[in-house]
Amino acid sequence: MKKYFYISILLGAFALSGCTNDEDDKKEMEAESSPTEQSFAIDNNVNTTKKEETAPIPLNLTQEQKEEYYQKYVAVIENINAVSDKDFELELEPITALLDEHWIEVEDFEKLAKERDNASIVVIENNEHYNPMSVPKTVTLKIGSKEANIIFKGSFDTQLNENTSKGRQLFSVFNSISSEAADSNGSWTQLGYDESLVDGATVYNIAVGGKYSQSGIISSHTIAMEFHCNENGGIS
Repeated sequence: MKKYFYISILLGAFALSGCTNDEDDKKEMEAESSPTEQSFAIDNNVNTTKKEETAPIPLNLTQEQKEEYYQKYVAVIENINAVSDKDFELELEPITALLDEHWIEVEDFEKLAKERDNASIVVIENNEHYNPMSVPKTVTLKIGSKEANIIFKGSFDTQLNENTSKGRQLFSVFNSISSEAADSNGSWTQLGYDESLVDGATVYNIAVGGKYSQSGIISSHTIAMEFHCNENGGIS
């Protein structure tokens, strides 16, 4: 009788041990397969999409409403000019020059005007040398989150100067400089320029003045750039 009693105890112990091991294995598997809080955060970051800035929605206005909005635009420009520390003033295109897409809410127009007032100018340096008769130079206007490019083209003559060390090409004549907006939604009007030859006739400093118009707003700029002549007469 005792023999059967001990056998039943042993079988019960084995059964309990098996259940315990199964439960432990199950918990370990669940722990391994369950995503942590950190993994959830990473997944959420991956799925997050960045909002893109949308353009102002044009208004459908009558002629009378356009005249009212135009006066409000004028007031916005005057207020910005009154507090601006720039060496130029913003202007508003004539009402007859404003396109359908230029008629937007006053708040949106004010935002565009402030961005124009704070625009910065970056002259892109050339990585290669060009024939002196046609040398391109790109200038970028950074306006808010957008950029507008103006393409300049300078024309020069060079000549070999034997008085320099080992002889080299130097600038001899500045012929002209022209420019135009590279983007269809803006226009650039060149008004004039000043040039000076420096660094032993190896560099032309040219300052070009003009007006850039976009979204019905005109801003005046003086853009200074340099053209460099290498020993072989290539211009950058």
